[in-house]
Formats: sequence, structure tokens, C-alpha cells
Amino acid sequence: MTIKVLIVDDVPETCSNISKLLSFDEEIEVVGTANNGKEALDMVEALRPDVMLMDINMPVMDGIEATEKISVAHPEVSIIMTTVQSELDYIKKAMVAGARDYLVKPFTSDQLISSVKKIHRLDLRKNRKKPPTLSSKPKAIAVYSPKGGIGTTTIAVNLAVMLHQLTGKRVALLDLDLQSSDIGVMLDLKLSKTISDIVQNIGYLDGDLLSEYMYKHSSGIDVLLAPPEPQYAELVKPDYLERILKILKQQYDFIIMDTPCILDAFNVAVMNMSDEVLMVLALELTTVRRVKKIMDLIKELGITNNLRYVLNRSSDEIGLNRREVEKHLGITIDNHISSNGKVTVNALNKGVPFVINSPTSKISDEIKKLA
Repeated sequence: MTIKVLIVDDVPETCSNISKLLSFDEEIEVVGTANNGKEALDMVEALRPDVMLMDINMPVMDGIEATEKISVAHPEVSIIMTTVQSELDYIKKAMVAGARDYLVKPFTSDQLISSVKKIHRLDLRKNRKKPPTLSSKPKAIAVYSPKGGIGTTTIAVNLAVMLHQLTGKRVALLDLDLQSSDIGVMLDLKLSKTISDIVQNIGYLDGDLLSEYMYKHSSGIDVLLAPPEPQYAELVKPDYLERILKILKQQYDFIIMDTPCILDAFNVAVMNMSDEVLMVLALELTTVRRVKKIMDLIKELGITNNLRYVLNRSSDEIGLNRREVEKHLGITIDNHISSNGKVTVNALNKGVPFVINSPTSKISDEIKKLA
């Protein structure tokens, strides 16, 4: 089988030299050359290459941006980065963008041909495994509250399970509260593999490898847990999460993300990557004040994702007046989750979501409406 290669480099002489090096192998065919990333992006559809040799530093659109776009639009194409830069930072950026290998110029004919054949062989084997067919566009949902202890994790866990129960679709639950993981406890999962372990293999990450880090829960959902210790949280960078989400969106219909209460660069990135953000609040003064501040900050940051407001531990007997809170914040509360400590605590102590442990309860019905 002939391996079709597209060469992308802004130096014509380099394109010519690489073509000559590849011509020594009769199993490889150069189907075209491009002068920049944008040109390469336009040519992929028509030429259908198996492998792309992509320079990093180019005008109009550099190799990193082009690789990110092509990896999403054409995951069947294997990309090998070529550059004079050998620094680790460049290599990381290339791998996170979706490159499968990295060659530092100048390279020999043997090095080039070996890389092309190796990557094509590995990806051909991977692509033979049929990915799950998604029935609709995947949806990433972040569950967030500006105040801790408000019940975001409980909502995220039960929402994920309920979505699977109602639709039968593939659901992934991500614990992104990286310094205070609780999802493992709520689902009675033993912590042996977490998102921080993925970072060490981020450059080689694909659907098969990622699935090894996902826990298969008895409810039917798959779970990616947070690190066991807070100090590992800093290993998980926003661009690493973006890479993980790109792969998850190829495999899951719904991705539910439990997030911490702080609004740092990581959490802002999570919101920007989300199709919807569930803002969880309660009818008490400190939470309402924090929600107001966060809403103002979110507007300043230009986060335009769909916001849905969820009132947790809703009660007409205690707390502030709901109508007054809505008026003060200038919002409409979309969903209400009742206060029911007996149901939630009982489920927590058993390590079972309450939508499974108490499926006929009012609070389970409210999660169904949220889904």
C-alpha cells in the first residue's frame, strides 16, 4: 500500500529536498506541497494524504495552529512536525496540538522514512478499530459554583448518571476539582489512575490510551478522576485538558465536568471549552454575592457559553426570597433541586448516586428535569 505524503514548509528548497529523500522509498508518494498551514488545511480535503510533514514556523498560519485544526477536522491524517527547534517546549506544543512525531532538521533519509512508515503503521492499526458512532453533536457541560460546599459534585455525578439512563448515550464524567477530589468517593471508586497520569503521555494520547484511564462505572458512565494529592494539580495544564476533551468528544455524547469554586486560569479555560455552564447557587447571602461578582467577571472575560442557573437545596421555608435574588442578579433560575439531606447523605455513605439509590424521590425527578 502506498503512503501518501503532503509536505508543508514555507521554504521551497526544503520541500524539494524532503521530496527527494522520500523518493528513495517506493512505498511513499508525495502528493503535494504547501507553503503554510492555511494552504495545507485547504489541500487536505482534495489530496487526502495519509501523513503530513508539517514545519512549525511558517507565515499566515503556523504549524501548531494548522495541526490543531487538521487533527480535529481530519483525525485520520497523521502529522509529523519538522523544525530546527529541539527545545522540549516546542515538542510539547506540537504533541498537544496533535502531532504524532517530531523530527529536528536536518534529518537523514533513513530517519524521515522510518518516522513516516512507523507513524502510518501505528495509526493504520488504530483507525481499523471503529470508533463509537455518536448520534448527535457531543456536548460538554461544566458544573460550577463560586462557593464551595454548595453541591456541585453531587449534581455533576447524578446528572451524568441520569443522562445515561434517559438517553442510553455514552457519558463521560470528569473530576476537574483537581485539589479536592470527591467523585471517587461518591462512586466508590478506588483511586489508582487519574488525569495527572495522562500528562506524562500527553504527546501520544489517543482514544485507546485515554480509555485506559477511564473508570467503567456500574451505572454505565465512564469516569476520569482527579489527582490523589493537591500538589499534582499543577501538572494538568489547560492545553492538556483541551487535548483530552478533543478526544473525548470523538467518543462520548455528553461530557460532564465537575469544577472547583475558584475562577482561575484553568477554570476560565474549562468554561471556554464548554458548550454549557451550569451555575449552581443557593438562597443565602454569601453565595448570591459571589455569584454576582463572578457574573461580572465572566462578562469581562468574554465567556459567552450558554449559562444555565441551578438553585440547589431549594426551599420556600428558609433562605432568601427566590424572586428577589433573581431580580438582584438579573437572571432567571432555570432549575430547582430540593433540599433532601436524608436522600443525599444516605447515597453518599453507600457510594451510590441518589438517582440510583432513591430513583422515585423528588430530588431524583428534579435531576431528570435538569438533564
